[in-house]
Amino acid sequence: MWLAERIEEEVLSGDHLVDAQLPTELELADRYQVSRQVVREAARLLEDRGLVNIRPRRGMTVAAPSSASVVARYQSVLRRGRATFAQLMELRRIVEPDMTALAAASRSDADVDAMQLALERSRANVHDYRACLEADLSFHLAVSNATQNPFIAAFVEPINTVLREMYTEPIGYLATQESTIREHTAIAAAIAAGDAAAARAGALVHLDRIYAEAGKLVAPN
Repeated sequence: MWLAERIEEEVLSGDHLVDAQLPTELELADRYQVSRQVVREAARLLEDRGLVNIRPRRGMTVAAPSSASVVARYQSVLRRGRATFAQLMELRRIVEPDMTALAAASRSDADVDAMQLALERSRANVHDYRACLEADLSFHLAVSNATQNPFIAAFVEPINTVLREMYTEPIGYLATQESTIREHTAIAAAIAAGDAAAARAGALVHLDRIYAEAGKLVAPN
């Protein structure tokens, strides 16, 4: 809906602080020359995206940032054809190697256990697309949590959600599981050993291989 997009642009521009009051329903209707019902529909869309809160007697206010709003933004960009799987992988390649190295320096025993659990689930379900995908994404989330940095975990969660939608070729995805499990095992071992250099190198090997095999994993753009 075009009005929701216009208001969203305002919110995401950074001009409004969290909990800041947005224009009233009547003010928005006058500004954009639409009915108040159209404004209500736009407000509901923005609330669903996690960008605003709607409260009785307060109207519409800016919501605190959350992974839900980031997910919606990523999905919006991808669905409009303004970005590709390759570009998402470029983003991951920039961020995740250093994230994995930090995980090696900061991980707890519980974090290592979470990675091993994800690996065990992958090995036990090599012929089950959905189970493998969830174990794959759980592994990356465990690595992000091992950094002990909540901003990094918040970054990985929306990427996982988008990947869950983009991996649309189950046969091709399952065909790559042997490589994924091998690479994840190497990454987990490096993190458990506290070897940041090996963890970074392992992440690069993994991401470069996924990029090279994109045709097996996602439908053509």
